[in-house]
Amino acid sequence: MKKLLFVATLVGISGLVHATTINAPSSLIGTSVLNGNNAYSWGISIAVPSGQSVVSAQIDFTGIVLTAGNGTGTDYLYTDLLNSTMTGTGGVTTRTDGDAAGDYWATQFSGGNIANLGSRLFSTVNGTPQSWSYAITGSALTALQTYLAAGTFNIGIDPDCRFTVGGLSFTYSLSPGAPTVPDGTTTALLMVLGLAGLELFRRQFVLARCKA
Repeated sequence: MKKLLFVATLVGISGLVHATTINAPSSLIGTSVLNGNNAYSWGISIAVPSGQSVVSAQIDFTGIVLTAGNGTGTDYLYTDLLNSTMTGTGGVTTRTDGDAAGDYWATQFSGGNIANLGSRLFSTVNGTPQSWSYAITGSALTALQTYLAAGTFNIGIDPDCRFTVGGLSFTYSLSPGAPTVPDGTTTALLMVLGLAGLELFRRQFVLARCKA
């Protein structure tokens, strides 16, 4: 009975929240593909159904290698969320920054039009590949939801020097919405949880009688 209830609960929950992953365009993947003379903006379009919102999101970098450095041991890869109304929508946009130190996008946008996610330091050329994730939470998640009011947002990437990218993706989950009357999936989940509670109560009652 426990196993049946557990499986049913998982089925109900999976129907409520579903994660979607979008992989970066091929122009952002490959050997020495990120050139320090440029800054990159990846436009992503998401159709958010009425009554729903993005409740969780993250950006994943995998197999990142510094292939050419500036000789100072301070080679960074910066990442931001950008308001697409300021950058253009869809695809990859390339801007020239002359390999200037610091985050290029932070010099172009301010206030509510940019949410800085962080930077990654590389101190060794052709060293061990690095992989990491940026969980988009708090004010960054609020900014993402605001940008998506127009249907799109951009991920800004600024490399200091040159990098190889093994993989880059954006993953997000939508809320189940808040209908006035629970839909079929929500009702089923509530029923499963209710039955689970009744089963636990029954077992406790039987145990109490046996001890008596």
